[in-house]
Order: sequence, then C-alpha cells, then structure tokens
Amino acid sequence: MAIIHRARLALALTAILAAAFLLVGCGAAPVTGWSGTQVVGDTVYFGGAAGRVMAVNAADGNLKWQFPAAADKPIVAFYSNPLITEDALYIGGFDHKLYALDLAAGAKKWEFDASAPIVSTPVMANGMIYFGANDNKVYALESATGLKKWEFATNGEVWADPTLAGSNVLVASLDHKLYALDALSGAKKWEFDASGIIVTKPAVADGMAYIAGLSKVFAIDLATGAKKWEFAATNWVWSNPTVTNGVVYFGALDGNVFALDSQTGNLKWNTPFKAGDAVRSAVVVSNGVAYFGSDDFQVYALDAATGQKKWSRATTGRVLASPVIASGSVYVQSHDRMVYALNATDGLVKWTVDTSTGKIVPPAAK
Repeated sequence: MAIIHRARLALALTAILAAAFLLVGCGAAPVTGWSGTQVVGDTVYFGGAAGRVMAVNAADGNLKWQFPAAADKPIVAFYSNPLITEDALYIGGFDHKLYALDLAAGAKKWEFDASAPIVSTPVMANGMIYFGANDNKVYALESATGLKKWEFATNGEVWADPTLAGSNVLVASLDHKLYALDALSGAKKWEFDASGIIVTKPAVADGMAYIAGLSKVFAIDLATGAKKWEFAATNWVWSNPTVTNGVVYFGALDGNVFALDSQTGNLKWNTPFKAGDAVRSAVVVSNGVAYFGSDDFQVYALDAATGQKKWSRATTGRVLASPVIASGSVYVQSHDRMVYALNATDGLVKWTVDTSTGKIVPPAAK
C-alpha cells in the first residue's frame, strides 16, 4: 500500500507541477523563474526572474548590459542558469528558445526554438551545446551557429541539467530515467531507472554519478549504469547533489540538509541540518563552508564537516536558486526578483540588484 501511495503521490505532484508550468505559459499565473548566477572575472551574469538576462559588476552590482534591452519586451521567464564560455553566454528561456548572447555586450548571436519551454541549464564540450526541454527531448547544437546536431527522445519532460562525463552526456527525465548518451552521436549507452521522477542534475565524481529520484538518492556506476547504493531521504529531493572531498551534499523539501559518504551512502553528520522550509537550492561547498538557500527566505552557511550553522541571512523571497561563491562573496538570486551579494564569512549584504530594472536598491536583507 505504501508503494501505491508513493506512486500516486508522484503522479499527483507531476500533474500539479506540469499544470503550473502550463498556466505560466498561458499567462494565467505570475512569472516565477529561478535562474541562478554565474561569476566570471569581475562580472556576475544571471537570468532575472523579470525575464531579462543581465551582467553586473561583481564588486558593486552596477549594470553592464541586459538582454532584451530595457526598451524591448522581456522574455517570459528564465529557469535555466547561464552557461558562460570565452565569448558567449547561453541560456534557455521559458519561451521555448535557447539563446546565444555576445558576452561583452549581450547582443543576440543566435537562437534555437525547441518548441517547448526550457528549464534545463545547458552545458558545453567540443563545440557542442547540450540541454533538455519540456518537449521530452535532449538536444545537441553546434555552439557557433545553433545548428542542431542530434536530438534524443525520452518519455518525459527534461527539467534536469545535463552533466558531461568523459565522452558521455548524462541527463535525467521525468520518465524516471537517467540516460548516458554518446556526446557526439546521441546514441544511448545505458539507462538507470530511479523509480521516481528526476529533477536533479547528476553529480559526477570518482567513477560514479549521483542522482535523486523522488526521495531517494542513488550512486550509479558511470561505466555500466549499475546501482552502487541508495539512500532514503526524508522527503522529495529537488536539490542538485554536489560532491566535495568524498561527501555528497543535498537538501530535501522538508528542509533537511544531508551529508553522505560518497562511497557508502552512510551519513557523515550525526543528524541532518534543519532549515525552516524546503531546500531546493544545491548545497555549494567552498573553503570548508556549505552554502544554500531555502524557501524560508534565508541563505545559510554551515560548517561542511559538522553541519553546524555559521550564519544565515534573510532575503524577502524564497531562495530556490543555487548560490555561487567567488572572491569572498556569495551571489544568489531570490524570488523577490533580487540578486544579493553577501560577504562569505558573515553573510553581511554588500549590494542588492533589482532584476526588474537592473538598478541597485537598498539592501533588503537584515
């Protein structure tokens, strides 16, 4: 009976989430993207919840450029994170298009229409861009032109970000499967059935891939697709697993944050850390500190070895996007349409940018 109940719950959740995305696309619900930030050199790049891609100065938040331009109509929403290369920014839009922008000025280089919303964040290797879309497909495009090289059909929408692993692209689908695809041809090498919808990006370390299917986290052999171990979390896992120094970190929708031994799946912390609400953000580790956001409007910093809280900082919106740590700062976007730059050591606010306007505003976090 418990198995039947979980299966029905998974189907119900999938239907609810799909309906929510449909309503957004039809204009019947407010736009709420959850794009994260990327930092390269002295610039922070992000897809704003207000439907614009922006580049701002990392030191003070001053706007460098935005796409579309201020006078033009914004994109529906950005759930995809920006992918930054030497001279371009790639990002998927909820308007069905993958955009390639000039990194220096934000001008559009090309666009590719996937005919369905794009939630997945693209990755790049060997001159190819890989991403998934809500048309149940994985795409490979030529990075210079946007020309499609191949596509692979799954049996469910592809919300999860792909991961490159050697000559393979790993990508998960709402059809419960993790696929290993040949990066050059798109041919399937193997698939793993997680027995639950997968919304998380695979993490790769030491010959294994780590993925979550509903409330279970799996370690999977990269060569064969065979399961090494599984761990039952306390709730559904939306947080992308991250692996650092032999430890797998992730959060769950009940607010619990876990640290597991990457080889065995055993708990590293005596008890999970409990945030005030759901944790969808990845747990990002830098210099022995684990950073993440929560639906409780907080950004947290924990001791990565023990799980003890070092600090937390309030925003005025849910924090679904994953933080980026660079040069002593934590950059994160929250659902109040703000991007925050926080001091990594104590969480003090350095600056806040309104993604609707690109203007610096008085810090909302206290």
